[in-house]
Amino acid sequence: MLIAYGTRYGSTEEISNKIAEILERKGFATQLLDLKNTEEREWPPLKFFQGVLVGSGIRGGKWVKEPKKFLEKNEEFKSKTKIFGLFISSGYASFPEKKPEIEKDYLEKVMAKLGVEADIYSPFGGLFDFSESSRMNFFEKKLLKTVLLRLAKDMKKQIDEKTRIDLRDWDEIHRFAEDFAKILS
Repeated sequence: MLIAYGTRYGSTEEISNKIAEILERKGFATQLLDLKNTEEREWPPLKFFQGVLVGSGIRGGKWVKEPKKFLEKNEEFKSKTKIFGLFISSGYASFPEKKPEIEKDYLEKVMAKLGVEADIYSPFGGLFDFSESSRMNFFEKKLLKTVLLRLAKDMKKQIDEKTRIDLRDWDEIHRFAEDFAKILS
């Protein structure tokens, strides 16, 4: 089982690790592939995997480029010869009322554009990391802080701007991994 992902700030990577952990507990051998830090020539052939999950972070309304490239370059996704799942991590997917729109815009439209069809797909919420160890630069932190403070007001929540604000639903991610395991079985 291969989990290939592209992450901007680490949220998609953390989700990928959690899904791998769940699948391994279910008895599936998994391999993680960080598409941003792995050259295309080093991608493993998909023929060695029973199934493939592809995950992407979303920023500014766009996928990380490497997962899209991975989907475009592997014909197995277009010919449906692999069990295939897809997920994204997006701050806006943290809000239940936004999920149908996010699913349509960032998963269904992308699949249609790339000519692929996933057996399972889902948008997951995001992570806003303003801590010292954050992968964001100063300007990204400023921009996201403005957005997050507006969202916090809508959610009627207090936000500590110097920490990691995790808006992902880990139970939902767990269910997704369990459902993918059922498809693989």
